[in-house]
Amino acid sequence: CSIVGSIEVKALPTATISGTTTICSGDTATITFTGTPDATVTYNINGNPNVSITLDALGVATLVTPALTVDTTYTLVSVASNGTPNCGQPQTGSVTITVQSLPVASISGTATICSGTSTMITFTGTPNATVTYNVNANPDEFITLDAAGTATLTTPILTADSTYTL
Repeated sequence: CSIVGSIEVKALPTATISGTTTICSGDTATITFTGTPDATVTYNINGNPNVSITLDALGVATLVTPALTVDTTYTLVSVASNGTPNCGQPQTGSVTITVQSLPVASISGTATICSGTSTMITFTGTPNATVTYNVNANPDEFITLDAAGTATLTTPILTADSTYTL
């Protein structure tokens, strides 16, 4: 008695992870998983319990994070194919999303001066940030804070009240 046939060997599925690496606090990021079409990818967020996502027929799945306020790492754990047999294997790779603090700025200066004189307006805040301000609600102007987080502006000679607004 003899049996004639063939055995199909199914390739092990694979997956990779990529995405946005730096965002501003409160923004979302996009994570992209690519690999074997229709495979199920298992990952975790900051080492918390595993979560799964299924790749589409082109081998892609996209995830938009919630609004983030702290650095967050998405780490691949494993990938499994769909169908029979269900083949799987561990995977490595991660994306760390670095959350940048939002810049801050304040404005200060002498509130009362003599007519026909000028004064200094001081801007302070996040080092190297660009601050937008206006004078008497006129079009916006810009000033860049130095490495210490400070910038000063000398007003022209003033003969009427002026309002400098961030």
